[in-house]
Amino acid sequence: MTAPVPLATRMLAAFTQAARLKPTQIKVLYGDLRTGLIHGEIDATGASWAQVLNDAGAIDQVTVPGAEIARLDLWRMAPAAKTFLAVEIDDRIVEAGPIWSRTYDWETDTLVLGAAGLWSLWDHRMVLKVLAAALQVRTGADLGSVTLTGADLGEIARGLVALAMSHAGGSVPVVLPAARPGSARIETFPGYELPILGEQLRQLTQRQTAAPDIRFAPRRRSDDRRYIEWVMETGTAAAPQLSQAGADWIFDTTVRRGPLLGLSLDEDATEMGFRGWETGNGSEAGMLMATAYVGTQVDAGWPLLEVERASSSVQEGLTLDGHAAQLVARSARPVQKWTVTAHMSAALEVRAGDYAVVRTRGHACLGTGSHRVRVAGKSGDLTDKVKIAMYPMAAIV
Repeated sequence: MTAPVPLATRMLAAFTQAARLKPTQIKVLYGDLRTGLIHGEIDATGASWAQVLNDAGAIDQVTVPGAEIARLDLWRMAPAAKTFLAVEIDDRIVEAGPIWSRTYDWETDTLVLGAAGLWSLWDHRMVLKVLAAALQVRTGADLGSVTLTGADLGEIARGLVALAMSHAGGSVPVVLPAARPGSARIETFPGYELPILGEQLRQLTQRQTAAPDIRFAPRRRSDDRRYIEWVMETGTAAAPQLSQAGADWIFDTTVRRGPLLGLSLDEDATEMGFRGWETGNGSEAGMLMATAYVGTQVDAGWPLLEVERASSSVQEGLTLDGHAAQLVARSARPVQKWTVTAHMSAALEVRAGDYAVVRTRGHACLGTGSHRVRVAGKSGDLTDKVKIAMYPMAAIV
């Protein structure tokens, strides 16, 4: 029996082979959001899509010519908020979510659709107890509070989404992760604050330095491919980050005439800070506050920089301490984003959250070496090229 080929080696081989492959097959699908039923395929003349770590992705600038609008009766059959768009590449759905905008231009006879990943739906849901249809709300006390317990913050996120889908009209085809019961985490969401679910999920991914990743990954249902569903994945206390199993992906820019087409760098220090201030619940002198400090850069000659963030829903000092520590850990170095451009077939398996190694030789900024990165997002259009946004595990300063 031959030994299995390491994942990194297989990825490099895929990169080499991809340069000889035919253009990938890209489809724009649409269907019913609440059931996941695919109505059909849109023959669009343009589209862009993006996957984003810990937030909603996008399916944007989907441009539909007049003849296709009429053929599908699209204005009537694909109403905003009720209909999803999905981009499927070689039988893999890379992003899907509700349509939020539709613009028809008479002069060009085109309809432009804009959609976002499923996370965007949660930006239109409150974290509230299941309400009676006839409930008359007069004060915030009428709404009560929602208290969830779990083994980790990922379980809290699962509970929030499960609650949202238990309201009348709230169910969508989301496959929830297995429950992780426990009492290690207890979170209360006061109804009078009308907390927005999407924002609460984002806060959970930023709650502390080991906060969990959260993802809603679309796919066709295995038992009936006429439908799509979204698989909710969350990090755990032991493994908070969502990434690939096995070795890092390899992005080798040194291969001549390979499928990697470019590597660009971008740096932004406007949000840099070595002392972080986090404010919580309360007002004026009674406001809950926490701070954290990392002096490595100051000791190396940087001026003191400070950064502040408000978390008005936090009522516990220890929780706020975690926020402050995470804020400084994220802000102590400038934000660097690296972008690799590649042929789609060479990077189809790469997802936001994965780890990779970028190899360079004689690069004007990076020189020669191997640099470990994490994928922050992936975007493309109707061509066979893809842009992979990533950040280095330690920004080069």
